[in-house]
Amino acid sequence: MNVLTRAVLYDTRKIGKSLTLFLLFVLITLFVTISFSVLSATQAAAASLRETVGASFTMRGNPMEFSTDGTDYTMQFAPISQQDIDLIMGSSEIKACNAQQSATASASSFIFPSGMPSGAISANTASAWNRNFINGILTLAEGRHITTEDQHAALISRELAEENELQIGSDLSFTDPYETVKVIGIYESDASMEFDADTIFTDHDTSWALAQSVDKTYSGRVDFFVTDPARLQAVMEQVKQAVPLQWEDYTLQENTAEYDAIACQLSTIGRLTTLLIVSVITVSIIVLFLILAMRIRGRVHEVGVLLAVGISKGHIISQFLIEITAILLLAILVSGPISYFAAMRLGVFLRDMVGIIGIDFPVWRLLLQYVVELLAAVVGVIVAAYPIFQLQPKEILSKMS
Repeated sequence: MNVLTRAVLYDTRKIGKSLTLFLLFVLITLFVTISFSVLSATQAAAASLRETVGASFTMRGNPMEFSTDGTDYTMQFAPISQQDIDLIMGSSEIKACNAQQSATASASSFIFPSGMPSGAISANTASAWNRNFINGILTLAEGRHITTEDQHAALISRELAEENELQIGSDLSFTDPYETVKVIGIYESDASMEFDADTIFTDHDTSWALAQSVDKTYSGRVDFFVTDPARLQAVMEQVKQAVPLQWEDYTLQENTAEYDAIACQLSTIGRLTTLLIVSVITVSIIVLFLILAMRIRGRVHEVGVLLAVGISKGHIISQFLIEITAILLLAILVSGPISYFAAMRLGVFLRDMVGIIGIDFPVWRLLLQYVVELLAAVVGVIVAAYPIFQLQPKEILSKMS
């Protein structure tokens, strides 16, 4: 009787022991497959968040001088020029920027929702990168955002549009000095947040015209958005070293709140998943080795008989390995579809909780996992059988008599 036949006969004859080992292999494969899939998904989600949500640093000019006319005080800040912005944008790790400055303008052909004669103007390089829109306080309801190509364009609130029966393409006029802008978008604010519906978002050309600015420099803040939040500090240091500015006149401040709010959840899930994987693997190895040891050492008499009739130790070990391998392969075939279904359901739960997790099963990782499981089973068989094969056939039979 050859080795393969003896292995198959043993697995089918000892159905109870084989079923116990089969269920153990199924559980191990299920837990490890699902755990690694969730860990991989959280890592992929974190990488995606770094590109989509990202992080930024803000550049502001420090106070330079104060002036007074006897009743009012004016504070002047170090100006930020377009040339300075272009130099900083030369870094390949910065994907976008938005210069933002505020002013006050008086209405000419419309009425502010508050009833006041003047309201706030927020000039932006690209309004889509304005922090109010990034944070979700404001959303674009109609039209489009202001871009670098726009001149004399405006985003207005839904309240201002309804108050003055305005729509996309309508004109707004300001006075002192007189300027006209075209409405290209209408925004809405989160009802749970307090936001001044009088605020009108414009391009910088409009802001400079209203302020009658000559040098056309930026007097507010400039937000620079990096491609990888993990590199934010390094990018800020590189900017300071590479861009020839009097940095004592400027302040750089990092902004990671948007990314941190979501990344913290992903990090927690990642740590818990890693802990789960380590625990599952550790417990599985211990239980597997114990069961294999009990399975093989309970066959001491069988080993002695086989050795006595001239069957080599190599053939007996091969039989044990074939028995275990057959059960493991069957467990992998059964656990594969179950793992996929369970991981997909878990993926839906995590997507609802975190937002952007997608579970995947790369073939290379599954094959690597199965190979490692097979190697662990082989090592377990060899370790469990080693003490038995150190004995001679007569010693084995005498121990059983």
